[in-house]
Amino acid sequence: MDLLEQFANINFYLLGPYPKGEIGGLCLNIILALLAIGSSFIFGALLGYSRLSCRLYIKYPCIAFIEIVRSTPLIMLIFWFYFFLPYFFGGSVTIFWSAVVSLSIYAAAYQAEIVRAGIMAVPRGQLEAALSTGMSRYKAMRFVVLPQGFKMMLPSFVSFFVSLFKDTSVTYIIGVIELTQTGIIISQRQPDKMYAAYFSMAIGFWLVCYSFSHLARKLEKRIGVFDLESYRPEACRDEFMLLPRRGKIGEEADQSARCIPAGPELKG
Repeated sequence: MDLLEQFANINFYLLGPYPKGEIGGLCLNIILALLAIGSSFIFGALLGYSRLSCRLYIKYPCIAFIEIVRSTPLIMLIFWFYFFLPYFFGGSVTIFWSAVVSLSIYAAAYQAEIVRAGIMAVPRGQLEAALSTGMSRYKAMRFVVLPQGFKMMLPSFVSFFVSLFKDTSVTYIIGVIELTQTGIIISQRQPDKMYAAYFSMAIGFWLVCYSFSHLARKLEKRIGVFDLESYRPEACRDEFMLLPRRGKIGEEADQSARCIPAGPELKG
């Protein structure tokens, strides 16, 4: 009965204080996830692509950024940007944009790994065949490698969106009135209905997560599985670079896979 009574608060769960205030609730969780994954996609894609380079001054900074962000708890990133962004921009950054920026940085590091794995899952012969037709490396990547890689990245992107959507609940700690905060507010107003309020929050998260998880499973069945080599974090594929390093004749493929320094060209 307490759970059924929570239907009276359904607008607050879905929209927060809107229209008397800013939009919140479950809709705000979805908005935060969409803004974070959308705004970080290009940066994450560049990070993942650059990590494949055998040029160490390009590869190592990308690895450092990805590993530092992935090793840092999201709540710590949210606190950093909540306190530091107003300091750098003169206190003009709202808690909403502080949350968006921190979630975007967090999402970029994980999307970089998805992009790296997707590119490495494309068979090497696809690039070689494209280059043999006279394509430039840029056109070969744009029209041959990336379209195939993106198909294999898509299920992972959907799965990551589900994870990121759940992580948006952490933003309540800085005062963002999303679904978790709405449930806390209702439980404080009606302490005897606390369990019903928290169960209502769980239902809201479950409905969205289950829908996208189901979509991810359907995409995985239609597209297939990744190449095992894509799970090797130390591997690089310099042949995919627009400006690859030059090694010994006939050893470029092996060299890019093991990231060994380029040697002098064979004589004769």
